[in-house]
Amino acid sequence: MKMRVFVAGVLAVCVATAASADEGMWTFDNFPAAAVNAKYHTAINQAWLDRVRNAAVRLSSGCSASVVSGQGLVLTNHHCVRDCAQNLSSNNTDYVKDGFFAAAREDEKLCPGMQAEILISISDATPTIAKAVAGKSGQPFIAARDGAIAAAEKAGCTGHPERRCQIVTLYQGGQYKLYTFRKYADVRLVAAPELQTAFFGGDPDNFNFPRYDLDFSFVRLYENGAPVATPDHLTWSTAPPKDGAPLFVAGNPGTTQRLLTAPQLETLRDVTLPRTLLLYAELRGRLIRYSSESAEHVRTADELLFGIENSFKALNGEEKALVDPKLIAAKRSADAQLKGAVARNPNLQKEIGDPWMEIAKAQTVQRALYDTYAFEEARAGMGSDLFRYARVLVRAAAEKPKANGDRLREYGDSRLPLVEKSVLDDAPVYPEREQLALEFWLSKLRESLTADAPGTKLFLGKDSPEQLAARLAKSGLGDAKLRKQLWDGDRCRQPRRAQGFRDPRQRPGGQRHPAHRQGALCGLRRGLLSRRHFLAAPVLRKGWRLEREWRQGRRVHHVQGIVGARHRPAALRSRPALGGRGRQSGSEYRVRFCQRQ
Repeated sequence: MKMRVFVAGVLAVCVATAASADEGMWTFDNFPAAAVNAKYHTAINQAWLDRVRNAAVRLSSGCSASVVSGQGLVLTNHHCVRDCAQNLSSNNTDYVKDGFFAAAREDEKLCPGMQAEILISISDATPTIAKAVAGKSGQPFIAARDGAIAAAEKAGCTGHPERRCQIVTLYQGGQYKLYTFRKYADVRLVAAPELQTAFFGGDPDNFNFPRYDLDFSFVRLYENGAPVATPDHLTWSTAPPKDGAPLFVAGNPGTTQRLLTAPQLETLRDVTLPRTLLLYAELRGRLIRYSSESAEHVRTADELLFGIENSFKALNGEEKALVDPKLIAAKRSADAQLKGAVARNPNLQKEIGDPWMEIAKAQTVQRALYDTYAFEEARAGMGSDLFRYARVLVRAAAEKPKANGDRLREYGDSRLPLVEKSVLDDAPVYPEREQLALEFWLSKLRESLTADAPGTKLFLGKDSPEQLAARLAKSGLGDAKLRKQLWDGDRCRQPRRAQGFRDPRQRPGGQRHPAHRQGALCGLRRGLLSRRHFLAAPVLRKGWRLEREWRQGRRVHHVQGIVGARHRPAALRSRPALGGRGRQSGSEYRVRFCQRQ
């Protein structure tokens, strides 16, 4: 699966020689031009850096790319547009297998859900964030930090809808930089070679070097129906690189794990990686079996199978490295050296305490929560587009009415337009593949958590994974028009069904109130075929609804714990008002379950 976590706007240099290597990586606002010029005899100045920055593109598909013409043409790898080509294909036309080449501008096709961003400025937000969190720790620190980040992102782009602002955390929170991007929501496919040309050698050759294929694709940036003018673009050079010449690469690399402590690496080695690899191996097998059934199944399984195989290779390599005792021993030595340096500085020791001990203790909790978190949140849906749509719609309905600083970070004002685009752009949904993904996820959830676990009962109710997946795969959420209605807060007025919901704190004597289900909550139930189940985050058993805002005419209960599975619904029936909070993706929010009376 694609890496989607980035340190935005990085320039790297490496020396093109087989005999020796020298390298470095810097952000654009911290590039050591004088040192590089002196060492490599280059003539890099601010104008050169600005031109390279303006030619570096970040695609929402999780890739780096480069502007290569004055009319918005962008060059990237083939796999970066594979999802786009898949979404544009049909049972009669397969742009992944057979390739796509636009003969004219009017033939270029819009890539559903894709956005391109070009970095235009970097400013230091560290003093603002540091002031907001001064003297705080724990949850107050997190709340203050997230609120300050949301405020900085919103302030940076207010009045500029064509921009996106993002706070990038560097050095584990040592610095906070406000990155401002020029965004382009109209990205169109121009060219992508056929799969056997772009991916020759298939999965076995994918991580090998050299590779014998033509791994490229082109998209074009549009605005107001016309190609974007991009004067700062890279130009094609027919001359090969000279031995010893410095090569510069600009892009958005994924994060690394170099700063993890030895106990954290042991958690990866002993828990995270083995269980993830087993999961991916079985899903890969099911997708291969599914593909063997028909040519159409080959086409519809391609993108998900490619992502699973890519991730499996990467994680398998990580596990092979971590099972070598030398790696963990080296990390323990590095941890000890750093801890010793802190101990020799009494003031620093007093300021930071013993984070190594705290991290080690946290691993015990993380290991215990791994299966619950993996199956109820991190890997929930296992590639199901319907589940992704449902979860985003439910969370958006809950988050959008809140103040910007109180929302989950991905639903803040600066990030919401991209979330909206990813959900509302029209893209095909394949019911048979959806059923496979949902059935696999629900069956592994039951297997891992056990049949009697509260989470299993909460998600499945009295259904089997096969029964529930078969119903949910027929969801109406495949219709982009319905998703748009739900996103916009379409009022689903059903007074008869709303009778019987009551909030005893609203009126004396518990008098019943008529109520209307609104927004995603109503729409998901309507769009997901069954009155007894609706696909949300999480999927709740029949008779229950997930809500995160007070609605008039409902009896609301609070519960303490991990959202989605840590408490049986019976616990909610016992008392009308149990105070508590839920946690999701490391962020805190209120959870309320509504009970039909």
